[in-house]
Amino acid sequence: MIEFQHVWFEREGRTILADLDFEVARGEFVYVLGQTGSGKSTLLRLLLFDPRPTQGVVFVGEYDSAMIQDRQIPYLRRRIGFVFQDFKLLRDRTVFENVAFALSVTGTKGSEVKNRTLKLLSRVDLMHKRDEKPTSLSGGEQQRVAIARALINEPYVLLADEPTANLDLESTERVMEILNDVNAKGTSILMATHDIGLVERHPLRTLTLDHGALVI
Repeated sequence: MIEFQHVWFEREGRTILADLDFEVARGEFVYVLGQTGSGKSTLLRLLLFDPRPTQGVVFVGEYDSAMIQDRQIPYLRRRIGFVFQDFKLLRDRTVFENVAFALSVTGTKGSEVKNRTLKLLSRVDLMHKRDEKPTSLSGGEQQRVAIARALINEPYVLLADEPTANLDLESTERVMEILNDVNAKGTSILMATHDIGLVERHPLRTLTLDHGALVI
């Protein structure tokens, strides 16, 4: 599902990622572990082909960074869900509207938007919050809204960038429960984190980054 073939990324003469070479299988859940500044977020963004690698090739499903045309990239991104550390929810819209937004802009029929949105809100235990604004929610609830939004287009890959960094232990465990459920239904997940304790509590295959290079 995901493959990096000797991928390098440089910015303003500085090497951010160095010779990354790995695969993530369909349906696999993998951590990218590393401290702040190790290149985790850049690695995830390369899977959206924004930016593209300086050297090497990134493969996501049937697309690759060397051959994809600019007009194809929006279609790729509809099949990739992205969960941000800081949620990036629309504060002037309700929980329902935040989750439905990504689907409604694709021209999906209103009845299907409603059905899929309510189904996802039920899945993350937030049906009772559907008419509230994000500012009235706890951090854990906001992150669950963000996860539901990332899943609305039924992606085959879910990328999560430090999704538990600002959460307490109880909220972290709930988010991990949801992500494991998503993964069990067949979605490949690549999750960036610096939380060694979380990795120890929920052991999975781990790619460790140090100053842009994979630690063997």
